[in-house]
Amino acid sequence: MDKNELLRKLAEETLYSAKGHFKSCDLRRQLITLTIWLCAVINVVSIIGINSIFDKWMATIGLFGTIALLIWNEGEGKNYRDKHKQAGENYLALHKEIRSHYYLSDSNIQEIERLNKKVIEFDKSPKPEISGFARRWAKYSIEKEDSETDNWFLNKV
Repeated sequence: MDKNELLRKLAEETLYSAKGHFKSCDLRRQLITLTIWLCAVINVVSIIGINSIFDKWMATIGLFGTIALLIWNEGEGKNYRDKHKQAGENYLALHKEIRSHYYLSDSNIQEIERLNKKVIEFDKSPKPEISGFARRWAKYSIEKEDSETDNWFLNKV
């Protein structure tokens, strides 16, 4: 494998990882927003009053939904989005460094080996897991026709 091929592979890996972490962050934000709005609507329905027993059930569901959301965001969940964002930013920085080495003709094999080791080390470092849905969403975002990303590594020079 020549150095440009290795750089293209590293670029692909880092871009997919970065996008996966960013989409995990987006997914959590959307789930939290949806849960908040759902609980708010349920509580408004219980305040309006349809039937005494129904209203109590709706208020109880809204209360438990809010409590569940608070518990879900405590502990590790509190920093979930920040951790994914940080991991995504780190992968994106690596991706940009790889891209610059790809386009610079004076990049030597030692620099590329260093980049390869840097990617391997970061892959092994502790970071949050990318969910299957976020992984598929990232893949779709990268591979769709009007991609959200610059897929320079797909163009063989």
